[in-house]
Order: sequence, then structure tokens, then C-alpha cells
Amino acid sequence: MKKALITILIIFLSCSEIFAAEQVETMYQDLNNIDKQFFQSAVIPEPEVKVESSQSTVSEEKYKDHMPFFKKTRLKIQRAWQARNKNADSPKKELKEPDWLSGESELKDIDADLLEMEEETASDNEIPVSDIKQNKKPDETIELAGGVKEQSTENEMVLDCDDMVYNEDTGDIEAIGNPILIFPPQKVKLTADKMTYNRDSNILKAMGNVVLTKDNMPVYGDYIQVNMNEENIFMDNIETAPTAMKIRAKKATSENNKIILDKGKMYSETSNKFEFVSRMIGPDFRQMIISDEDKNLLMTGENAKWKLSASDIYVNSRKEHDTVQVKDAEVFYNDRYLFTMPSFTAHTNKNQEYVEANYPEFGSISRFGMFAGPGFVFDAPFGSIIKLIPLVNYKDNFGIGGAIKYRSAFNQTQFMYGSGADVFVLRGKQQLDDNLFLQYGSNAYMDDWFMGRRMPKYLAELVYDKDNVVSDFLTEGRDLRFRHRASAAFAQDGEYNMHTESIQSSGISTMRFRYMAEADQSLYKYKDKENRRSLELSMVMQGSAAVYGTGDTQFVARIGPRLHTQYKYWMQDIGYFISGYSDHTPMPVYDMYRYGHSNLYVREALRLNKYLTVGWWGSVTLTNDSPNGELFQENAFIVSLGPDDFKINLGYDFMRQTTYFTVAMMIDTKGTTVEFDKMEIKNPERLGQSDRKKDDNVAFEQGSVNPVTKKLQYAEVIDIEDPDKESI
Repeated sequence: MKKALITILIIFLSCSEIFAAEQVETMYQDLNNIDKQFFQSAVIPEPEVKVESSQSTVSEEKYKDHMPFFKKTRLKIQRAWQARNKNADSPKKELKEPDWLSGESELKDIDADLLEMEEETASDNEIPVSDIKQNKKPDETIELAGGVKEQSTENEMVLDCDDMVYNEDTGDIEAIGNPILIFPPQKVKLTADKMTYNRDSNILKAMGNVVLTKDNMPVYGDYIQVNMNEENIFMDNIETAPTAMKIRAKKATSENNKIILDKGKMYSETSNKFEFVSRMIGPDFRQMIISDEDKNLLMTGENAKWKLSASDIYVNSRKEHDTVQVKDAEVFYNDRYLFTMPSFTAHTNKNQEYVEANYPEFGSISRFGMFAGPGFVFDAPFGSIIKLIPLVNYKDNFGIGGAIKYRSAFNQTQFMYGSGADVFVLRGKQQLDDNLFLQYGSNAYMDDWFMGRRMPKYLAELVYDKDNVVSDFLTEGRDLRFRHRASAAFAQDGEYNMHTESIQSSGISTMRFRYMAEADQSLYKYKDKENRRSLELSMVMQGSAAVYGTGDTQFVARIGPRLHTQYKYWMQDIGYFISGYSDHTPMPVYDMYRYGHSNLYVREALRLNKYLTVGWWGSVTLTNDSPNGELFQENAFIVSLGPDDFKINLGYDFMRQTTYFTVAMMIDTKGTTVEFDKMEIKNPERLGQSDRKKDDNVAFEQGSVNPVTKKLQYAEVIDIEDPDKESI
């Protein structure tokens, strides 16, 4: 009975969260923001998402309900160690027999505590405590030995109304005059103009201005019928307003662990903007100051109205996954038809930490060439997914091949093979802790921080990467940013790196232990948004020290200024480094230092008009002493096309011979409508809820030894129900 009453409320509070901006951010966020200035070629680039919400600006924790196994283990050990130290330092107290064992406990104190608990429960449900107490019987409590009282909890529903009429002919009990039905254990309240209950059919009905409320979230309707025998619900003309989207439907039915909504729609009246940006090379165009009158908005303009009209929407909550399938969906912009999606299915885990869908994939990867193919997504154990992509590729010849993408809350792995280039590509990352991760790859450019992106033959590297900001270090507003990175890797020297390089591969496989650090001190800041002018100057010091399994070493030290400027619609980043180094790496193709003793890097961006921005990114060895004999160590351009909230970015990296295709897009939920003929939700009570145990018990605030334990005030003995009894 309880499950049937509350199931419909749970689904309206849960299903809409799949589309809420806060959850979208969680789904798409990368495990770690590595090297934001570079586009990391994947089978399809993973987007970064920023959210601008009119309702809330508070960001969620990185690990809300669970965390990587390594972090969970570390916290348990740390917590146990700190607790042990605290217990060792605390004086031992003599054990004393509790008062209640000796019969000295005063029952009036227990009664006061029980009364206070009842008042809190009544307050949470907005029902006067006197209305609840009228349902108690004189023998509701019995005294037990030791001064402990038992409180009866048989009445799990409380009905309050002005008048109640019993019809002997029909067997209906009719409640009128502001009827209120509450469930204190679940803090659920049902109100209506009139309620009837038939004891023979065991059916509850509520008519007129029906409001079902839980956690201050109401669901409105004209009529609700609950069959307590078959545990199904029928509701007419429903409306609810969860996190970001309102929901209306002509009819709602709940039966057999399923919710069915007919002739409904979801729409938003509040602004929740979220920005999708694939990683890109060269300048970051988002840093450019643009005046409002010069912006051209397609997706988020005041008059932009988006509508998706679908025949069927299926939401399925499995044990470790939630899936959403949309069929025969037509997309409209300002009532103008754009295109039709025959079928689209999206998969995510219970914490919405990623999303993957059955869309086709295409792109270009160095050494692999261009590729394209359809995508098929399958759920995998422990909340992970696998996507299979049969593809065709072209490098020097056309060929066929395939790709596999694996995603979980803490892992991203892509593997590709194509006969056109006869080469396989592997790239992956496993998050172990907040600042600790494992990266691995083969024939793929891997992140090596300020040493550049280099391609090993094989690599498995454990990395600790952390940065801190010391506010107002020099003077007010002059912050110091310190970042350091320690790593242990096993690698084999690559066969290919930069285009036209004359460096020969050693073919050696060995261990590498490296420590890198950077101190970035802000010296001057100026920003004039009205006139579109800005200037930021800082001094940067960088250092790297590495030792290899062969006994060889590598040392690099660099220092120089960084400058960021914008004048009108011309933006640039310029940096200059004087370097000293001693490089004896046994893997020259993979990680030889290539920037020489004097290096200049430049990022340029110029907005030509509302629809076209061009950029260039270069790094030049001024002293002509780079080991690969090249003047340019980085040389890439990028062209950004489209309005300000929907940009298509095209680029080419001359050094790595890689083509880039990325998309930057912003969407505003305000004015967005999703219409459907039928929406079916399976297992609604499990949406966003994993059967696995949460890890909150191992997390604690920094500096805290043990969580605060409340002092025991009284003991209460209640009826222990049958464990097989259905409950919510």
C-alpha cells in the first residue's frame, strides 16, 4: 500500500533529474582536467561542461555517493589511524553501570523525549501534533522492566478532516472538509477536496485539487485512485515542478512496478544554461570578452524556443544503469521543423557521472587517419558501459576496422584498429584518488605537461598531480599558483612523434621516475569589459627531474614571463622561457626535451565578425638548438564558425599531422519543451538509486578524527516487522 502511494511521487522527482542541468554537468565532467589548452583526440572528444543556473550556483562534490577504491581504502586507513592515536592520548575512564540497569531512570525524562520526537515529526509534515494524538489509545504504551517504554507503531496512516461519513450501502468511508492523509514514517502528505475509501474493494480515491507532497515537492492533479490490493495508481491531469522541468500529463497509471504517462509534456520556465565544449588546440576563445550587442545567439536567445516531439519515451532503471530511449522524435526551432531522430538511446550509471549514446562516431587521429562508423552501446557490470564501433578509415589507403570504448565512473578507455593504416591505438585513464590516476596508451599522444604531448610505443604511468593557490601572496590580488606532479612509468620508445623529425628510436623499454613543478606568480592584472581590454602578467618557474631504469637522467629548468592581452577583438597569449637542461634520456623519440635554451610560444585569436573567429598556436625555438632540428615545435591553426552559442571548430596540427573537429554549444532549458504521446518508466523507485552500499561512511572532513556521535538520551523498543513485509 505505501509503495503504491509514493511510487508516483518518486518518479516525478527522479526522472526529471536526468535532464536537470546539475546532473548534466555530473554526467559529462571529465575525471580530471588535464592540459585544457590541448584537444585530446578520442574516438569522439569528451566535452567539458559549465553550468549557469538561475536556481543554484553551488557545485556538487566530485564523488557524491561513492569514490574510487583506492581513495576509499586510504580514508579508512587514515580514519582508523587517527582514531587510534586519539584513543591512545585520551585518559581511560572507569566503566560505570548505567542508571537504567539499576532502575534509577526517571520515566518523566523518557516521556519528555518521546513527546519532543512526536512534535518534530508533526512539524515536518505540517500537521498539528494534537491531530496525531487523537488517534492514540490509552493503552498505547506499556511499561517494561528497567523503566523502558514500548511505543506502538501499528497506525502508519493518519487521517485528519472536518467531517467523516460512512455509507452502509456502498461501504464507502467519505472524508470531507479539508481532508489530510499523512504517512509519518515517509513524511508524505495527500490533500484533496474529498477522499473516499471502500473497505470491500480496498480502493482509495481523492477528488478535486489533489496534492501529493514529499520533501516539499508537490504533485498536482484532479483525481487519484489507489487500488491497494493490486498496488496500482491512476491519476488524471497531473502536474509537477521538480528540479528544472515541469511535467504535465493527461493520465498517469502505476502498476507492476511501472509508471505510464499518456499525452504529456515536460517544459521549463526557468533559465538553466549549460555549456558543452570539446577540448581544442590553440587559444581558448571562451576567454575573449565580447559585448552583448555584438553577440549573435541561436540556441539561447530570448526568442529561441526548442521543442522535441516524440511518439514514445522509455526510461528503464536497471540494477546499475539508467537508460532513456526516445523514438520517432521530431526537433523544432521556433515552431520550424529541423530534423527527425528515428531512435536514440542514452546510457548512464546511477550517479550520472557519464553518458553514452548510440550515435555514430567520426574524426581523425594521427597515424590512424580519418574514420567513421555507427555506434552500439551495451551495459557492462559495476555500472560501466561498452560501445562498439565498426568503422572505415583512410590513411594512405581505405580500410576497415573497429573501435571499443569503455566508460565507468572512474575509467575511460578507447581502443581502435584500422587496416587502412595497419596500426592500433590505445588510450586510457583510471582515476584512483582525487589527485592520483593511472594513464596508459600505445601509439597515442599522451599528456606530459609542459614537456609537450608525446607518443610512446607503450606507456603505463602512475601520476600524482596537484595544484594549490595561495591568495594575495605578493600583494592583494596577486596570487601564487603552485602545481607539482610526480610519476612512475614503464615505457618503450616510440617509432614516430613529430612530422619530419630526424630523431632515431632507441627501441628501449625502461622505467622512468619523474618529478615536475611549476610556480606561477601573478604580477599585474587589468580588465575593462566595457571597452574589451585586458592585460595579465605573471612570472613562471618550471623544473623537471627524471631518472630512468637504465641509470640515465634528465634535468630541465625554465623561467620566464607570461602575458595575456585583449584589445577589442584581438586576443593573444605570449610566453618566453630561458631554459637550462641536461638531457640523457634513453627514449629520445618519446620524451627528449625539444624546446631548446630559448623558447617563445604564442597563441593568437582574432574575431573577424559574429560568425568567424580564427586562431593560431605556435612554439618557436629561438636559439636553433632543438634536438629534432625544427624551428617550430608547435604549429597549428583553428577556425571557429557559427553564432556565439553554437560554434564548429576546425583545425589542423602541422607537427602531428592531425585534423581537429570540435563543437562548442550552450543550451538553455528556458523555453524548451519535450512532448510525448507515451512515457513509460520501469522500476521508478530505483532511478538514480544503486543497490550497492554508499561510501559516505568513509568520508570525513579534513582535520576531523571521528564523526560527531550524539549522546544517547533514551531507549525505545518498537515492534519488529516481518522482513519480507513490503515497505518503501
